[in-house]
Amino acid sequence: MLCHSRRYPIRAASFPGAFQVAMIICYSQGFLFIKTRKTAGSSLEIALSRVCNDRDVVTPLHEKYEEEAFRKREGGHPPCNYKKPLLAHRTIRSWRRLLGRRGREDLFHEHSTAEQIRSVIGDETWRKLYKFTVERNPWDRAVSRYYWEKQRRQAEFEKTWKVPYPGISDCLRYYAEQKPNWLSNWYHYAIDGEIVVDKVLFYESLSQDLDSMKRELGITGDISLPKKRAKSGYRADRHYSEVLSEADRNLIAQVCHQEIEAFGYEFESAAAEKHRGARQERAPAASKDSAAEQGPRVTLPR
Repeated sequence: MLCHSRRYPIRAASFPGAFQVAMIICYSQGFLFIKTRKTAGSSLEIALSRVCNDRDVVTPLHEKYEEEAFRKREGGHPPCNYKKPLLAHRTIRSWRRLLGRRGREDLFHEHSTAEQIRSVIGDETWRKLYKFTVERNPWDRAVSRYYWEKQRRQAEFEKTWKVPYPGISDCLRYYAEQKPNWLSNWYHYAIDGEIVVDKVLFYESLSQDLDSMKRELGITGDISLPKKRAKSGYRADRHYSEVLSEADRNLIAQVCHQEIEAFGYEFESAAAEKHRGARQERAPAASKDSAAEQGPRVTLPR
């Protein structure tokens, strides 16, 4: 049975199947984390699960990459309450699965849209919980995506097709045409073109943003990121501007135009990005806070 609190009921109404949802619902601390792609989401899940208990919703990480073992070493709470209630299995296929070896379908697992998440937890719970997510420079994220997929699939691809694994330009065109959600995270946290989470943290300043949010919400317990990131070490050590062609740059800008416009992301060279970072580090703390409030890293209206 899906655990929930009286304050945050989760309705067991119509479920459209086992769509992908990765999140943490921490009733005791009053927040909902929506995981996005290639934004240190697994590391953040591990960190946030440290303050969860048996009544919260914690979705599973990838066993193949030993992420659950990593979570255990980091003191995180194991997966719980992410399965469908029994009465939510309404199709013949669902009941065959239920009565077979695989058991209950997952209600919560990998990435989903904000609209799908809201449909599962219900409007009342959605309104009460403090919702947040993480975003990242789209060009940087696309390069990370390519190298992650290449690491996972190269050996099998080359063995099957007897040709080298496709280059980044070919893969980006495929993503844009067939899997645009691999390039854009927009619909994870936006509905009908409007951002619906209360706060967007940023990959580029994730530790600082996370610490700021912890103070804002009064979260008790350690939610600092692991010193070693989950799913790290797969990418070539090159800045995205040195990897992407002009056509790649324009393609990503087209697919990700909504988050680029919303957060003011720009395509920068490695030198320009380094100079900007150094300038921000030299700025007084008060000026940094003021700039954060005026720039893209802002708390969004509830």
